[in-house]
Amino acid sequence: MSVKISTTNSKLGLIPSVNLPPVLTCRRNCPCAKDCYALKGRYRFQNVKDSLINNYQIYLENSEKYFAEVKNAINNGMVSYSYFRWHAAGDFVDDKYFEGVVKVAVDLPNTSFLAFTKKFEIVNEFIHNGGTIPSNLHIVFSAWGDDFTVDNPFHFPTAYVRFKDDENKSIPTYASECSGDCTNCLQCWNIKSGQAVVFNKH
Repeated sequence: MSVKISTTNSKLGLIPSVNLPPVLTCRRNCPCAKDCYALKGRYRFQNVKDSLINNYQIYLENSEKYFAEVKNAINNGMVSYSYFRWHAAGDFVDDKYFEGVVKVAVDLPNTSFLAFTKKFEIVNEFIHNGGTIPSNLHIVFSAWGDDFTVDNPFHFPTAYVRFKDDENKSIPTYASECSGDCTNCLQCWNIKSGQAVVFNKH
């Protein structure tokens, strides 16, 4: 088995990503679990489901192999990507996983990494314990509706969701709109501490 790197996401365009099973790797009280976009569309195809499970199993069985293969896909002497997305589907599995994500960023300083997460406690605990987020690893805390609390003592940038039929009062007025085209926008790779972006629910 080898880690599957996705290069077919319509929103990300030419930006590659590595993905994991949604819900299974997400926080237990995740409010978006029942309506996750990673359970719709192409994510319903069996080959896509199998690739996400495959990635998850490789990490559980051999985390060094998992991260080595991710690194090799990003920069292997023949190809070198400037941008990379962690988890268009899924989230950080555990503390050890996040430490691996950080190390990949340290080892590949010429690549800019982006990760959205609702597992705030993993990132917060990493910093509480003296860890440092590399400047090329951009972490965005993912909000949801008004009743979902984002534990953000270190002022990470935050992503909000605009619902179709329900007003979300927690969206700040200064939040930037998602363009829907990561390749030509890249604002989330450049978003700063305390800033915000808003996505229309999809």
